[in-house]
Amino acid sequence: MVDSVHSGPVTGQEFAAALQALAPEMPMAVAVSGGADSMALLRLAHAWANARRASEDIIAFTFDHGLREASSREARQVAEWCAALGVRHRTLIWEGAKPRQGIQAAAREARYAALGAACLEMGAPSLLLGHQLEDQAETFLLRLGRGSGVYGLSAMTGQREWNGIRLLRPLLSFSRQRLQATLIDLNQPWLEDPSNADQRFARVRVRALLGQMEEAGISVARLAGTAKQMARARAVFEKLCADVMRSAVRWDRAGAASLNPDGILSQPEEIGLRVLAQVLTAAGGRDYPPRMQSLLQVYDWLGHKPVTGGKTLAGCQILPRRGRILVVREYAAIGAGIQLAPGGEAVWDNRFRVLLREGEGASDQVFTVRPIGDEGLRQLREKGMTYLMFSYLESRCLPGLWRGEELIAAPETFFPDPSRYRPRVRFEAMFQRQSIDLAESF
Repeated sequence: MVDSVHSGPVTGQEFAAALQALAPEMPMAVAVSGGADSMALLRLAHAWANARRASEDIIAFTFDHGLREASSREARQVAEWCAALGVRHRTLIWEGAKPRQGIQAAAREARYAALGAACLEMGAPSLLLGHQLEDQAETFLLRLGRGSGVYGLSAMTGQREWNGIRLLRPLLSFSRQRLQATLIDLNQPWLEDPSNADQRFARVRVRALLGQMEEAGISVARLAGTAKQMARARAVFEKLCADVMRSAVRWDRAGAASLNPDGILSQPEEIGLRVLAQVLTAAGGRDYPPRMQSLLQVYDWLGHKPVTGGKTLAGCQILPRRGRILVVREYAAIGAGIQLAPGGEAVWDNRFRVLLREGEGASDQVFTVRPIGDEGLRQLREKGMTYLMFSYLESRCLPGLWRGEELIAAPETFFPDPSRYRPRVRFEAMFQRQSIDLAESF
């Protein structure tokens, strides 16, 4: 239901209905910047948990981007507000050099990466985000300006699986005015971010247009309602794509996909393109699909008889194999390794979750997760092990657990070595469970 009439505070019953429709799992994390939207989300979520005697299962995360001098002070203020409520709080700091171009997009990616990692570390399967009604309308207009189709114009979804956690947006039907009224009713201050008035950013310029559009009879509620209608159409596309994925695509445990090109090309082009985009995005460990122009080039290539040569796109190699098409991770496109200590877990390459548990003995060592590569395959051969079920291209793109230059664990292998400390490790494939957001291309 789109909030087009009410102007008073959001009631506990309204929030409970919105949140429970998303089936949150506990413990539950809340992203809190200190602005009105996120503070209203925190207060409403805290009251909801209190009513269920589960307030200890709420944890607040604040991302300190360091882009303004006041950001650290603002994070400390949020921590104080959380402490007054009895809510656990943690500040996540964006470290390292910041880009000079595309700073908003880079900050957004860094924020989500930090929030996701913190959720995994704290064992929080659900992350609440404070996007509200006006945000939905702004997203609709921004994507309309980029020429998006049904997927893009459905704007933000209420829930999405992402890197092993669930992103939940329970405020999408509530206006900014009602959220601020909620805070005033609770006597809860909030922070104002000056970047929200910076006309250099497209979202800020679109926000300024909303008032003029209201005067022309195009209300925020109408825009958000159109996005909701697009979301219903999107659900139909997703169902059709899922059917084609089951019949025309086979995944192996290494994260490579084998496509039946005729099974994809026999579908309406819109469905075939979406399936191809989903496969490339998942196999390539990407958050977003390739651009439409590049995708169309690969789609057209699939129609050649016979298909010859090969393509690279979205971090994948795309190769003909015995009448089918192999889509495998491109080794050169895999990023830097990640460090893990025993007892930790992390998502590697957006394709595998790696969990370390303490092995026999004690250790304060830090290990690295990086691709097996040629060196890892050589070490496996020396131990008498080979990946008979996977091709060379697939095997070297699998994750390996490294101690310095020594490969000490890999998927579907066993390293008996009682003389040295070795943590227990589990590799969980994520590529088939990824919720792919096609909004940037469709």
